[in-house]
Amino acid sequence: MPADHGPDGTTTIHAVAPAAHARAEARAALLDRTRNAVLTATLVPSPDPRGSAAALDAVLGAPAARTAEPGLRALLLRQSLVARVLLAAEPAVSPGTCTRDTETEAQLDELLELVAAHGLSLFGADAQMLRARRALLVDDEESALSAVATGLAHLEEPVLVDHSPTVAEHRHNVACSRRLAASTLVSLGLHDLADTLVEHPGEDGTGGYERVRLGVSWGVRLERAGRPGGERLGDAVALASAIGPRAAGVQRPLLAAAGVLACPDRGPAPTAEERRIARRGAAALAAGHVVPSQHDRLIVELARARALERAGDHDAAVAVLATRRTRPPRGEASLMLAVTRELARLRTRIATAGGPRQAAESALGDYVADLEAELWTLHRARALSLRTGLAHDRLRREHGQVTALALADPLTGLPNRRALDQHLEEVLAGTASAAVAMIDVDRFKQINDTVSHARGDEVLRGVATALRSSLRAPDLVARYGGDEFVVVLPETAVGDAAAALGRARSAVAGLPAARGCPVTLSVGVVAARSGEGPADVLARADAAMYAAKRAGGDAVRTHDGPATGAFAANRT
Repeated sequence: MPADHGPDGTTTIHAVAPAAHARAEARAALLDRTRNAVLTATLVPSPDPRGSAAALDAVLGAPAARTAEPGLRALLLRQSLVARVLLAAEPAVSPGTCTRDTETEAQLDELLELVAAHGLSLFGADAQMLRARRALLVDDEESALSAVATGLAHLEEPVLVDHSPTVAEHRHNVACSRRLAASTLVSLGLHDLADTLVEHPGEDGTGGYERVRLGVSWGVRLERAGRPGGERLGDAVALASAIGPRAAGVQRPLLAAAGVLACPDRGPAPTAEERRIARRGAAALAAGHVVPSQHDRLIVELARARALERAGDHDAAVAVLATRRTRPPRGEASLMLAVTRELARLRTRIATAGGPRQAAESALGDYVADLEAELWTLHRARALSLRTGLAHDRLRREHGQVTALALADPLTGLPNRRALDQHLEEVLAGTASAAVAMIDVDRFKQINDTVSHARGDEVLRGVATALRSSLRAPDLVARYGGDEFVVVLPETAVGDAAAALGRARSAVAGLPAARGCPVTLSVGVVAARSGEGPADVLARADAAMYAAKRAGGDAVRTHDGPATGAFAANRT
């Protein structure tokens, strides 16, 4: 029961509300029923695939599950979908089953709706990984890669939301999501990315099995590519030995397979004792026929064939792999290619020793065909990568355009006040000298009032063009607001700046008059001081500009005294 501990050492016990206690018990019961059904469904081979699927449907259809809060409902859907996708990978399932499985589609749609409506980002990652799994079942690697990319983006979010009632449950859900993502990446052959998701084992060995699976699969993939995989396999063997005594029964076949596959020798063992040990190992692997996934079963069968080869029984080794090739699991094309390669290698060895050449040629033809299929998949993946890169570049350019527009004055095209502030901060932070000028168009209100606002806009555009063309490329000309402009001249003494702005003033004076009203400027120029902020330097430039205006305008004034005038009073 909850308790409050007082400062005087007394403790007050509060009774738990019966309704809250009942909800907690109902939640626990739903999760227990789901967990038991998932454990049965995800074993390979499943002892009761139909029964476990029916049990999961019954849980989701129960009144307590239908009215459950969004986080719990999403968790139940996730568990059901994981089981359904793994059951669909069984070789006995007909090829089109997953595409016709309307119940799985409906559950996935519901999960995605919950994610969108309630911000359940953690289950959003799961939904995308399950989409990828379903795509792999029909050899649609392009769609799988796209879904995986979206799922990984979800997992990178700073806060993963699942509405778990406890921290412990949230951590468990995150670990499950990372395992689902890692196993999907392994099935795609993306072991380096999976490596970033699989946790290193704790002192009690938790998490070690996933790292053994990753290391063995990675090593086999490297060997198939003609690259050394011994280091990955060696690490997997060392970890398998460490966690072996505490491993569950369904995990031990893969742990044993790691040791067999790590042996670099091929062909029969040189001594009778070694062949006997290899035969005993093959028998042990055959006895451990129940494993946690289709991927693990392929690894175990590869190891069993290697052990039979070491025992000198090549025909039995071929039979193991040939049987699997005729009934391959769905969604494991990358690892099945290793099975086909191993089968071709064994049959070629038999043919070299005087056996039938036709079987070897057939096996090599199968391997070549599978390689061609993988090359085509890689081609499609490269096309997807190119399209993604183009889309990213387009978005980057569009973002750059939007950013540029946010920093530009729409009337004159000059940098706006925001851009000026950023630039002035950078210039003042430097060590080099800089000059800053505040510019005001004389009698601009008169032009607007007596002529038109359209003519006033023309004058501002003309002033902007004249200023920009009269100054150097490094000098920033910005519209400060209304009829005021600011010029920042880096690495420029105040006298040189005043001379340059005098030329700019003359260029503006040459603009066409507006109904007898000439276009002239009042300019105030100051030198930036060490440690001075943007507001301070602009205040002094403003004071110098007002001095020019009070003197009649159409002039450039420099000022090094304290800020005075309207800017100092109203703008700082």
